[in-house]
Amino acid sequence: MVDNSKQSFLNAVFQWSLKNKSEDAPASSNVQPMNEEDKKWLNEALENMTVNPVERLKLCLNKLKDEQVSTEQKREFAEELCHWTEELDLAKDFFTVGGLEILDPLLDHQDDLIRIQGCSLIGTLVQNNDHCQRIIVQSGLQQKLLKIVDESTNPELKTKAVTAISALIRGYTLGQLQLQKYQGVKILIRALTAPIPRLQNKLCFLIKTICSSSAQMKKIFFENDVLETLIRLSIDSSCPDYHQVLETILVVTQSKGDALISLAEREATLIEQFESKLNQRRIEIQGSDDDQVELQDLDRIRKLLHPDGTPEISTPVVVPEKQLMAIA
Repeated sequence: MVDNSKQSFLNAVFQWSLKNKSEDAPASSNVQPMNEEDKKWLNEALENMTVNPVERLKLCLNKLKDEQVSTEQKREFAEELCHWTEELDLAKDFFTVGGLEILDPLLDHQDDLIRIQGCSLIGTLVQNNDHCQRIIVQSGLQQKLLKIVDESTNPELKTKAVTAISALIRGYTLGQLQLQKYQGVKILIRALTAPIPRLQNKLCFLIKTICSSSAQMKKIFFENDVLETLIRLSIDSSCPDYHQVLETILVVTQSKGDALISLAEREATLIEQFESKLNQRRIEIQGSDDDQVELQDLDRIRKLLHPDGTPEISTPVVVPEKQLMAIA
């Protein structure tokens, strides 16, 4: 590999100089002391200039394998691995120097902070990188990530695992096929019922994205009752992002034109509560220029519920809080 860290450093210094240069300042201006933020940045940049990133990758990997290294130190080395792979785009070099063999132990570690860093590292490695996506898919690590999502009680760990899965399968067919093989669709839908707002947001984004780009994935999610789970989420008082949930519902219903009507026949009370929440939301945002897209989505859903004519909006009833049901 060509070591371009010095060139990166010089480019960064140049950009920093331009940013901090005062065009109106005379040449004789007194030099002001550097603030703490700039001082920290410059110290890190100078350190990076004198360090060979690939050698640091190797060192971190060796330290993580060393049983004599403490858990606290391993956290630091895992964090540094994330830094190098993200900041200097060293994903391919990571695998070249044997990084794959450390990922499994990171995800299995007894310390949740190290497991979180392992998930973050995988997400960084595979982001928009089909070469690295293929390596991770072939390694079977997605199954371990799904197990974390399904079994961990640590909200941040579950969320980081979903982030890694999202980066692995979005736009990558082999990753999506493996998701199906490991019953990942059921696991992701089940995770939607966990009362963790950030996790629910990421799951909605993931489901919306892959169902928008793949008719097959849309069909599979629909057949696993994701629509009912999303509707239960939308009427829950703790729904993290109402509009995003609505957008995800609209994408999923494209799998079957009468999806909402069919659900209404089976779950009449649920759909009544859903419509009440739709009406309540419309009243809340009516007249807001910033919410016109959401208003259009509300109308689209009402038309799907009443294709023969949309009833007039009634005053919403108070919807009792319901605990989301887990998918068996």
